[in-house]
Amino acid sequence: MGMLLIISCYKGHGLSPSAEERDTSGIRGMVTFNGTWPDSTKEVRVAVLKKYPQGIADTDSLLAFVVTNLVAYGDTIPRFSEQYEYELPLEPDIYAWVLVIWFPDIPLYFFGVKELGAYYKNPLDVEFPTPVNVVPGMVTEGIDIIADFANLNRETPFFKRR
Repeated sequence: MGMLLIISCYKGHGLSPSAEERDTSGIRGMVTFNGTWPDSTKEVRVAVLKKYPQGIADTDSLLAFVVTNLVAYGDTIPRFSEQYEYELPLEPDIYAWVLVIWFPDIPLYFFGVKELGAYYKNPLDVEFPTPVNVVPGMVTEGIDIIADFANLNRETPFFKRR
């Protein structure tokens, strides 16, 4: 009887998350920067959006889309970083677009925002960013992004894909 009581009270310590971990959901990854940080950089951040702006072409519509679908954004990434490890708390859900955004150091800087890169599970298949599934009580790891300053030369603020 005593052994049965001990076994029934054992909650385990192996792979079970702690109470603190069960309350936290989100994503974690590494941003790797290619190219030279321009002097005109105000800030760079990781951002998460619920949807991807498929079919939106003009700048005003894209910016309105981002504002209405922005779920979270990270801290400002230190200038001239070559790599930056980030973690963002998020509610459990599926997020279509995890990206690195660049803000220029100009008045009304939000009109000059550009996408430096986004999360692609398979970097060879870059038609659309890979959606990220955040499950309750877990931090989804490996949401790594290559941020390329050459993307600042694009005409559109965010990549146009079909």
